[in-house]
Amino acid sequence: MRKNVMAMAAVAASLVGLSLSVLAAEQTTIFTTKDFHQDKALWTNPAYYRNNTPGQLTGMALNIVPYQDSGQIGAARLYGSQGTGTPGATNLASPYPFKTATEHYQAWLKDAKGGTRHTKATAPDWSGVWDPQIGEEGGRGPASDTVKYLKPQYQEYYVQQLKAASEARTWTAQSMCLPRGFFGFLEAQEFVVTPAKVWTLSATNTENTVRWIYTDGSGHAPAQFQFPKWNGSSVGFWNGDTLVVHTNQIRGWRGGPGGEFTDKLETVEKYRRAGDRIEGEITLYDDNVFVGPAFERLSYRVSRDTKPENRPFYNTCTDTNGPSPGVYLDDKGFLNTHVPGDPGFTWNPNDPRPWGTWLSESDRRYKAYLAAGGKAPAQADQTPSKQGAAKR
Repeated sequence: MRKNVMAMAAVAASLVGLSLSVLAAEQTTIFTTKDFHQDKALWTNPAYYRNNTPGQLTGMALNIVPYQDSGQIGAARLYGSQGTGTPGATNLASPYPFKTATEHYQAWLKDAKGGTRHTKATAPDWSGVWDPQIGEEGGRGPASDTVKYLKPQYQEYYVQQLKAASEARTWTAQSMCLPRGFFGFLEAQEFVVTPAKVWTLSATNTENTVRWIYTDGSGHAPAQFQFPKWNGSSVGFWNGDTLVVHTNQIRGWRGGPGGEFTDKLETVEKYRRAGDRIEGEITLYDDNVFVGPAFERLSYRVSRDTKPENRPFYNTCTDTNGPSPGVYLDDKGFLNTHVPGDPGFTWNPNDPRPWGTWLSESDRRYKAYLAAGGKAPAQADQTPSKQGAAKR
């Protein structure tokens, strides 16, 4: 009798193993789907991304051994391989009870008794060049953690972005020499502190940015003068050596947690220097995009690289990507610009999501490429027994 029970248990175990293998083979993932739009029920499931974080998805199609620590190359791994994300590790929910950015900012201003009025002698010293340590987009959790915190339309935008990125098709505003938008301004490399104002400066391969944060108590402009701006309007106050910032009037664009945001976005930030680091945080209020206020930590580390040849310098997108495609010399020899409908015109300045338009066009062309016999990225073996070997 005992032998029969043991034999039945062995058969049952083998059937379970077989069924798991079949399920793994049949599981629709972002790597195997024919149309991600049809997978809405799976978008919040870690298995759909094979537990990959957003950062791990960005370099997959390169199928190379990483030789640097950042960007697509730093995240490179075998396409479709198992990720290392821990479900629930990325928690975008704000730890604060506030419903709006204004309520949040005013509460902290009240706690600071109107703010600390610094003089030139007492203003915090944040001099030096800083390396932003914002961290991998989406944190340590699988992409599903971020998707769960987005409303349906922005879930779709974000999953489209993730799928394209996993195939090395990255489209952003920068692809068209457009500004990075508000979140580019958080990657500050220098902080210039005065009693009435704080400036933040940064330089990248495609643009230089400067941000003005007014700490003189003047507040935002009257409502009739407010309109969406690339980096919004920032005002702040000091609570001792801690800087608190409220930003509104931000132009809806792409960037930050969830991939995109709207003109309704407002933020509250907090920064404090601790030795060779500036520790910060940002709470984002955009009820068009997020299911609740979103929260991320920010950090900056003093740069030890002081070689003159590595100092920040002025740069523009045209230095990297060539002359603006909308500008040309017409048949009369005059400087002119293409307008919508002209040959050579590349994007519509009235399009609120130009990267989305071109990402959808990229999707269409990539499908046509595959249908014509093009080669898709080689996929990792997705059976359970091989999952461990697929990890980096």
